[in-house]
Amino acid sequence: MSFTANAQAHFQPIIDVRRMHVVGFEALARFDDGVSPLEHLRVAEEKGRREHLELQLIEAAVDAAASLPAEGFVTLNASGRTMSFPELADVLRRVDRSWGLELFEGAEPGECLAVRDQVDQLGGFLLIDDAGAGFADEKRIRDLRPDIVKIDRALFWRSLTEADGRHQLDRILEAARDVEARTLVEGVEDATQLDAVRELGADLAQGYHLGRPTAVDRVAEMLADLQRRVGVDASGL
Repeated sequence: MSFTANAQAHFQPIIDVRRMHVVGFEALARFDDGVSPLEHLRVAEEKGRREHLELQLIEAAVDAAASLPAEGFVTLNASGRTMSFPELADVLRRVDRSWGLELFEGAEPGECLAVRDQVDQLGGFLLIDDAGAGFADEKRIRDLRPDIVKIDRALFWRSLTEADGRHQLDRILEAARDVEARTLVEGVEDATQLDAVRELGADLAQGYHLGRPTAVDRVAEMLADLQRRVGVDASGL
């Protein structure tokens, strides 16, 4: 198997907003042709190769994550169908730190239950991605009982200005609390939004204000900049 273009794993920090401390990283793919990962995945889907591409991206992220600071978890993105590949279990067993699997919001309910079981068996933790979009609603949260619920950035932004957006977000947060999941808000782009995350009572956050996706050989530089700009502590990593 080979990529339609060369891909490299980048890592975006995840921040504990109470302690203002880096606790982990999300692995994200970047392609050297400049085309978005979602577009590459769409094309791979049309060719019946999406799961193979996802598996390659996860393997590349696992290999690169070995060069991250020793502490801190790493999260990886996958669809439910990719979890059925036996090769994926072998790749995940090579992760040298705590890891989580982010389930795409578009995954079908049956796929979700299989993912929950397999993540448990492999010793990882489960994240629901883009909560508040598509299938990723309160029912999915209560059915799957994820370890972390990631709030869709569009919903977070809408909640800052629209009452119906805030009501929807409150329902997602309530469902997360009901299953004792931590909440992670995506799309934090400035200090005002970071303050809003704290006011919501969320646990974790990520976004450009808190560090952009960065190649592994520049992560230390990015973390030092994050500490200077925002006061986020990465000393324990």
